Amino acid sequence: MSCGPAEPTPIEEVEQVSGHVRYQQGDQSLLADLELPDSTDRIPTFLGSAMQPVGTLPTDRYRHYATGDLPSVLRFGIHDSGGGAVFSFVSHPVFIDSLPDTLYRDQPVNFPVAERGLTEMESLVLFFEPTDRSTPKRILVTGPTATGTVSLPTSAIDDIAPGDYEVYLVKQRLFKDQIRTLRASIQTEFFTRSAPVSVQ
Repeated sequence: MSCGPAEPTPIEEVEQVSGHVRYQQGDQSLLADLELPDSTDRIPTFLGSAMQPVGTLPTDRYRHYATGDLPSVLRFGIHDSGGGAVFSFVSHPVFIDSLPDTLYRDQPVNFPVAERGLTEMESLVLFFEPTDRSTPKRILVTGPTATGTVSLPTSAIDDIAPGDYEVYLVKQRLFKDQIRTLRASIQTEFFTRSAPVSVQ
């Protein structure tokens, strides 16, 4: 009795879901965009609410807009042929309250911005917007960092011209996860309110 080759096990194709979440502390606005692998009329959810289709159904792009405090946990719910998948991640905001109101170009400065350090998937950008509307400056801090304190050496501050600025922080994070055959890649941006700073 001869045995033929075993039937190959079908390989389920992994499908990519990509998204973007942007929160602005100044006006407490939250915008979430989601792009699905295929057009569908199975509407995804964000924070338990149905997202709005971008264009007419069926579509692969959805959006959600809200105002209010940033939830501590962000959740996308996605329905596919294999059932449902909920992708959740903690928001971990940053704060600008401890930024000194005067920075000196010949002195390094340290100030806390978060309760924990940055991971390797996170970065922090300090934006200096001149009050005279000239070209803004930015300082990039990449993770991982050991603590939630930002340390700016004199070489970073010396590059900023003396003057008055509105400064805000932007924390960027890439969240990745996979549930069954759905792989999610979500970029998040948290914008703090702006604070007046004098550079001398």
